[in-house]
Amino acid sequence: MVPSPQSPRSPLRLPHLQARQRTQEMLADSLAIQSLLENNIRWRNKKKRSDAEFFERMAEKQTPRYLWIGCSDSRVPAEEVTGLHPGEMFVHRNVANLVVSNDISSLSVIQFAVEKLQVRDIIVCGHYGCGGVQAAMENKTLGLLDNWLRNIRDVCRLYQPELVKISTEKERSRRIVELNIIEQCLNIFKINMVQNHQLKYGFPRIHGLVYDLHSGELRELSIDFRGYLRRFQGIYRLHSAPTDDIPRSRTQLQVNMVRDIVNGNEEEEGRISVRFLTRMLKKENVLFSESEVEGCIAHAKTLERDPRSPFINVEAVIQFFMEPDEVQENSDDDEDNE
Repeated sequence: MVPSPQSPRSPLRLPHLQARQRTQEMLADSLAIQSLLENNIRWRNKKKRSDAEFFERMAEKQTPRYLWIGCSDSRVPAEEVTGLHPGEMFVHRNVANLVVSNDISSLSVIQFAVEKLQVRDIIVCGHYGCGGVQAAMENKTLGLLDNWLRNIRDVCRLYQPELVKISTEKERSRRIVELNIIEQCLNIFKINMVQNHQLKYGFPRIHGLVYDLHSGELRELSIDFRGYLRRFQGIYRLHSAPTDDIPRSRTQLQVNMVRDIVNGNEEEEGRISVRFLTRMLKKENVLFSESEVEGCIAHAKTLERDPRSPFINVEAVIQFFMEPDEVQENSDDDEDNE
């Protein structure tokens, strides 16, 4: 029996039904975005009422203290879980919070955050119950994602002796989450540009945090960077410093910077051009304020026989930035050498 054109079961009417369904779906999608735009209006108005200059200030520049490298999971919003406001944290997220040596995206973010934004702290944050970690633990073919998750499987290989001793899959998964965070922190620690910045300025510091979805708790993991440095410096040539100690105090960093600037630029042994040193110190405004630059030059000039001399003694400049006990120690060494 041939179906009637008027019959509800007629295949002739199916395209019309499908078209109507698609139209309804498109309208529903449009309404979903509309709700976001309405939320934005309410948020904007609320911000303006509480801080009339907020958006003008945000438009001028960003000066975040932190770089957050986190998981893409929608349940771990960086600013929300840390209680920060717009402009206080530079954020990069991907599946399982990975920092991979051939991932141009994450490396570009790190370079921009360190060299341009001068962030003081880099945070790698993972979370228990991470879908990326869980997928890496399962021996399944996941297409393109397999290439990305291989980095987590490499973490499992590195820590296999520890992981096989964990009896339950849940606890093993939690531990892999922690070990993955630690390894990503070490991957950042190995980046040459990060190392150079730490040696010159004493930052960025690197932290590993883990977030618990069940409790909302954010906890810092213990990472032995110094131990790692001692063990693998010969392999990765980590931190080209004379010792495995990374300078931390501001005075030590300032003294090191003066020595780096002077090295190879002395007019004669132990003496440097006032104009050259002033210009170079002012460029390093992360470490030296205007008053400190003027103060060290003035101090060195007072020790010159002719204060109008275009050259000053390098050690006089260095002593200006050294702690009193360090100056005394250097003086004692000079007397011993005599």
